[in-house]
Amino acid sequence: MLLNKIPGVFSMFKKMAQRIAESTSEVIGRGVLVTDENGIVIGCNVRKRVGTFHEPSIKVMQENKPSVTDREEAKKMPGVYPGYTLPIQFFGKVIGSVSISGIPEEVERFGLLVQKQAEIMLREQAFLESNLIRERALRDLVENVASYDGSQGMSELINMQGKELGVTLSRCKSVVIAEMKSWKDESSENAYQVMVRELRSAFSHPRNVICPQRNRRVTVFVTPHRPGTNDDVTLNIENTAKSLVENLEAKGITVDVAIGFPANDMNGLAISLRSARDAMRLGGLLKMNGVISARNLTSEALLDMLPVGKREEFAHRTLAGLEGRSDYEEMRDTFLGWCESPFASGEVAERLSMHRNSLQYRLKKIRALTGKDPWNFKDAFELWAAFVLKNISEENQG
Repeated sequence: MLLNKIPGVFSMFKKMAQRIAESTSEVIGRGVLVTDENGIVIGCNVRKRVGTFHEPSIKVMQENKPSVTDREEAKKMPGVYPGYTLPIQFFGKVIGSVSISGIPEEVERFGLLVQKQAEIMLREQAFLESNLIRERALRDLVENVASYDGSQGMSELINMQGKELGVTLSRCKSVVIAEMKSWKDESSENAYQVMVRELRSAFSHPRNVICPQRNRRVTVFVTPHRPGTNDDVTLNIENTAKSLVENLEAKGITVDVAIGFPANDMNGLAISLRSARDAMRLGGLLKMNGVISARNLTSEALLDMLPVGKREEFAHRTLAGLEGRSDYEEMRDTFLGWCESPFASGEVAERLSMHRNSLQYRLKKIRALTGKDPWNFKDAFELWAAFVLKNISEENQG
């Protein structure tokens, strides 16, 4: 029952009472007051009445039915005006009352309207707060998974936390993180809500855990639609993510999506979450965008674990012959492009929009300036690692 799920129902009602009184009074053009369960006025279009006692409300709440207060009755009760008073219910429980001042025969017709409007406003606020409470609980769950350490044997507690939220973590086989990077024609909040809706549509399995977070991010614990190998699961997620990125791009919203390693248990899910976060961070440092999969950044992630001083020392020593040159970025991009298909020079040259002979010339120039042979695996790996480490260091410093 929602009443039990929101511990601050009565405090929420008291915070909303003034808004309820003023908004309904404005609509019907009559005086409106709202009381708490003790008959104390907690909202009124005439603010000086807040904090006073409204005697007719006590009987109305006790009997759970409307009551008329005529002029003669009102004279006998201090601070009370003629009018019509109704109980306010919240999921079957009377939590207060609303009273309309005026000649009873004239204002009674507004009674049901005002009562229902007050109850609708309460329910809407309650659902909003309930959703916010659930989102906070989901964020706590995500962080507990992220910090999970198998050696401490806390998986039962985390699984129990998930079950309380209706989540079965054992069915989740990977983690996806989406981050909104830019948007057009809308406020950031509206664009973010569009992203969340598209994300829910793309990852629509009812057992998926979708958790909106700060910094325009959303974390998703993915339950596959069909069984398959780890590679099958990851490939399906990558394809879904690509479609999501394209759909949002068509709406003027640019999103990066990071995909963690596949998972088979709680420890794997924690690794998947951490690897997705690392992939998002490394992708940003390496100026990648769109879909960024952790399985394509394993070497970069290992290099990223090196101490900062060691990274910079190695990169400087390896690339000393190239640093400071006006064509450094050109040489770097050529080499990194070549690393993607080292035995297909024609394909690489076409992708880099250059002649094959120009590609060979640049690779030989790199060999001459660094002393590292791009056609030797060990030398090529050292060059690749140095370029990657330099990129990471420069972006971190920036």
